[in-house]
Order: sequence, then C-alpha cells, then structure tokens
Amino acid sequence: MLDLSSIHIPSWQGREGEGRCQISLTLHNTGDGINGLLIGGERPHIGGVVMALPRPSLRGEGWSADIYITPVPGHKDIEVAKKVAAVLAKELQNIVVITAGIHSDELSPNELSKIIGHCDTLTEAALAALKLDKTIIKR
Repeated sequence: MLDLSSIHIPSWQGREGEGRCQISLTLHNTGDGINGLLIGGERPHIGGVVMALPRPSLRGEGWSADIYITPVPGHKDIEVAKKVAAVLAKELQNIVVITAGIHSDELSPNELSKIIGHCDTLTEAALAALKLDKTIIKR
C-alpha cells in the first residue's frame, strides 16, 4: 500500500465576501501544477473544471495560456474559473486546474458583480502568496 504520510502538498486558501456572495479559493501545489477549488454562495458544488496550460505568447510578448473547459451542463461556474486559471497559469508559468461551483438563487446584478470581484481579489491574493512561495516549481 502507498504510504501517503511522507507526501507534503503546499496549499493556499483564501475567502472573500459574506453570506450568499462569499467565495473560497483553495490551491494545492502538486509539484508540477496547481490544483484548485473555487466554491461559494448558498450551495457550493461542482459546476465545471478548467485547465490552463501556459505557453509563450504568440505575439512574442510574455506568456499566455491555452484553456480547456468541461462544464456541467447548464452551469456557468467555468466563466470565473477560466479567468482564475488563465491568470495563475500565465503568471506562474505552470499548469493550473480549477474546479468551480458557485451558486446562490436569483442573484441580483450587483451580487453577481460582487462574486466576480471576490474571485478577482482571491486570484490576486493567491498569486502574490504563490510568487513568494519557494515551493512553486516552474515548468
């Protein structure tokens, strides 16, 4: 049997907002990629998975990312997950997979804007923390 006691996976977790607009982002550095969970609202769930693969920009300026999505039919969680995964992959130059599930019934446009803003804030906070973390392995 595999001994998991010696495996150490560096992690980062953040939370923004409150109530039905609260969002949580948890990231795990696998050693060769970042695996994340972006959930929130009244009913966190699995609404889709996004994988971002970093690559040099086709314009020759910096980095970009190829994005692959697998949404659960009828779910739009992948829209915020795409942005989180792409930003992290480009900036960290590492594979990023984000599983997302955010749901609150009948969100107002203002609440939806708050949720998107919380996702952006969490992405920037995670990026700042991960850039300082010496355990991040670039490809």
